[in-house]
Amino acid sequence: MTNRLRAISGSILFAFLTCHLLNHAFGLQSLDAMDATHTVLMEIWRTMPGSALLGAAFFTHYGIALAKTYRRRSLAMSRWEILQLVTGLIFPFLIVEHILGTRVAEELAGLKLSYAFVVAALWVVQPISGILQVVAVIVGWTHGCVGLHFWLRTTTWYERARRPLIFAAIVLPVLSLSGFVSAGFQVLSMDEPLNAIRIALENAHLDMAASITALLFPILGVIAVLSILPFAARIIRDRVFSRTKVLLKVPDGAEIPVPEGATALEALRAAGRPHAAVCGGRGRCTTCRVRVLIGADLLAEPEPLEATALKRIKALEGVRLACQIRPRADLGISPLLPPTADARDGRRPGGLEGEERNITCLFIDIRGSTRLGEEKLPFDVLFILNQFFSEMSRAIEETGGHYAQFNGDGLMALYGLDSAPEAGARAAVEGAKAMLARVERLNRGLDTELPFPLRVGIGLHFGEAIVGAMGPPKAQITSAIGDNINIAARLESLTKEYDAPLILSHELAAAAGLDTGALTRAEVPVRGRAAPVTFYAVKDLAAL
Repeated sequence: MTNRLRAISGSILFAFLTCHLLNHAFGLQSLDAMDATHTVLMEIWRTMPGSALLGAAFFTHYGIALAKTYRRRSLAMSRWEILQLVTGLIFPFLIVEHILGTRVAEELAGLKLSYAFVVAALWVVQPISGILQVVAVIVGWTHGCVGLHFWLRTTTWYERARRPLIFAAIVLPVLSLSGFVSAGFQVLSMDEPLNAIRIALENAHLDMAASITALLFPILGVIAVLSILPFAARIIRDRVFSRTKVLLKVPDGAEIPVPEGATALEALRAAGRPHAAVCGGRGRCTTCRVRVLIGADLLAEPEPLEATALKRIKALEGVRLACQIRPRADLGISPLLPPTADARDGRRPGGLEGEERNITCLFIDIRGSTRLGEEKLPFDVLFILNQFFSEMSRAIEETGGHYAQFNGDGLMALYGLDSAPEAGARAAVEGAKAMLARVERLNRGLDTELPFPLRVGIGLHFGEAIVGAMGPPKAQITSAIGDNINIAARLESLTKEYDAPLILSHELAAAAGLDTGALTRAEVPVRGRAAPVTFYAVKDLAAL
């Protein structure tokens, strides 16, 4: 219900702002055209019902925004969400003076305001106020466009209409500001540019006008208090009342603390772990969907918003939206979509639909893990492996890969799920470099814990594979199968024989555009293939 009210109130405000900007654009023709158009575009907002609707929409939208800011358990947000929050908090400060000087002044002080009057006031008498109104237009329009973007990006038609909508979103404010500038020059070209102001003031109730002006700073003070209040209340709540007792367990073995009352998505973001959420956590896009592996029976039943979204994607049992579930006990989850998933992925049922596509597969394995188990206690081995998987998963995330699965002392990652195949191949090479750098860093950090430095082998191969959500109904993961996946695993095993940290196939090198002139070329037969696989053993990363 809150999300619906927010969308409705925001739409009303955006409609008003659109009318206002269109009205300003007619300044490119003349001041008379602006006044004439004003009766068509703006008169409905000046009626009692229109003004009441507009005021109710503003206070509803602003109040919901403040309440949502307080209720958030983490302020870790995407750049779009940060932009929306900042512009939303700034905008009220910028429009107070304009509202008092126009609409309120008309009603209470008896001012008869034409566009010539307003433009002259902003250009001649108070040019600083004129600059602030230009900034207000940009800030308000940006806030509205970001809100619409979040709302529409989950729809099927938005991707097709995005370019013309972006064009309109840029052209309209440009025309509006151009009209305002043109009107300003028209006023300055008059013989008496202040004449409109003088006539209006002669008919105004000056005492009432002064009283209206005196309201400016108290109102700004109230807005400042309201803007700060959610953040101050958050600090008090988080430090005094909140207690973290619940842990969120993810596939790489990490255990993430969940602040009391937080959603799983908020906990993941607070821990700095990327997780898809195209709609910003509003329960509309379903890209944050997860498989609940542990503790599903302790979660509250889906509310109507989440239930509708899950029904739309024909979710299997155990699938929930990370932005809607609030763990009350330890919870084990597995993401069904990669962090870079887009709105199109969110519309697919389950996880990713099975499809054949060109991707890059990366296998990495620890050398000497058996010896590590012989020389260290089980607890120590698990500690070291968890540190290793944590570092490797960060390297994958940072380079745009997808953590697909692990097998004891190694893991598999996929690149190119959400990018062009060639870009995925290049990212995979960067991912391998990042992994090797993190292994070196891990060896330095665990120097006193390790009986010997960790060594790894990485195999990279590019080719066609079947990609999709796989596994038992209650534990599906996004992974890939096929001959080319087996080749990547075979190349990883060859790193032992060639004593090289990285082996990549000729197909991968070609797709990534690598210069292989300094690398030694070799071939290996692979079971089930008539032709051998050509590869390069990389002992020195500088050769790449």
